[in-house]
Amino acid sequence: MDAFLVRYLVSWLAFCVLAIVLFVKDVRVSWRAQARALMVPWRLALFAPAILFVTFAGRFTDDETWDAICGGGMALLTFLTSGFSIGTLARALRGRAAFSEIVVALALALFSSAWFYDGYLLLRDGAYTHRWLGNLRLSPIIYACAGLVLNLELRRGRLGFAFTRDDWPAPLETSPSWRLALASLPLVLVAAYVLVAFVGWRSPL
Repeated sequence: MDAFLVRYLVSWLAFCVLAIVLFVKDVRVSWRAQARALMVPWRLALFAPAILFVTFAGRFTDDETWDAICGGGMALLTFLTSGFSIGTLARALRGRAAFSEIVVALALALFSSAWFYDGYLLLRDGAYTHRWLGNLRLSPIIYACAGLVLNLELRRGRLGFAFTRDDWPAPLETSPSWRLALASLPLVLVAAYVLVAFVGWRSPL
């Protein structure tokens, strides 16, 4: 592994440690409430097939790094963390997030979309993957789309993003809504395009 990648690895590991310290020290989130929000039927209907696809589709591509652990791990991390992470970063743009929250959100986003991939492949193959930069450029787009989808809600019958509420991240809607599922389709299509358009596909037969 060349010197740059060694420095990069040490840097992102240190950043993750910093995020863990700040999370324990400063960040307070009701994860039970977040779990209830994730279990809404329309969200499960969108994400369950996507998670299964990302977990098992790698065998049909020319990407030697894409296996079930790599794909499934990134997909589950995205589902579990992107709503909070992207919501926090969106609020940071409006000056409504604390420094500790921003660091934690960035670490969650980068670990879920890039550094889990890098670390797993380093352990699996004994070398830093040459695909790390391409993944770092593309996977955060998918992660951001997922986070925006997970923040979609109906507020008094109108579509909006949960992170614009003063009481965010407390979930608002918990009932099934296919209107929300339909509203999420543009974001789903962007994520799907990024996922499938930059790898070579081969026949399963």
